Amino acid sequence: MRPETEAQLALYRLARMLATLDPVDALYGFKVGAEMHAWVVMRSLERADRHAVFTAQIETDPDFLLVLHLTDSRETVPADAEQIDLKLAI
Repeated sequence: MRPETEAQLALYRLARMLATLDPVDALYGFKVGAEMHAWVVMRSLERADRHAVFTAQIETDPDFLLVLHLTDSRETVPADAEQIDLKLAI
């Protein structure tokens, strides 16, 4: 995915923040119309871990919020969603 739109750039900014969070395994992005959806695959869906993801998004882009989907399984991510390499996002 080339960062051509504000939504894609917001996804990459979120990836940089999520790369520092321990419970986050993977990030996927999928643009649906004008909305960018982000699937965050986590090892733990405990409240504190979910809160950390939402806080990361708000701190990263308070004026451009993505549609977040938190999951503990890659199988729930749509097949068309593109994985964002968190290691390269740092």
